Amino acid sequence: MTTWFCDAYASWQKGGIENANGRLRRWLPRNLDIDALDEQELQDVVFTANLTPRKCLGYKTPFQAMLADLGKNVTIRFA
Repeated sequence: MTTWFCDAYASWQKGGIENANGRLRRWLPRNLDIDALDEQELQDVVFTANLTPRKCLGYKTPFQAMLADLGKNVTIRFA
């Protein structure tokens, strides 16, 4: 098995992770004390992130992609 490691400060080598970090920074800025958040606030961030469509998933949400892998077809509608 071949294993690849990115250089510590080479953000161009880890685009997917940097993209995910940037998305999370929308809701969790660097100066925020995460320990001060309660469980519901963290779950809201996770839920929002998982309901954001991604180009790499064919403009499906990660939640829809996971359910599709399980053989379920789900359409999400926002009112």
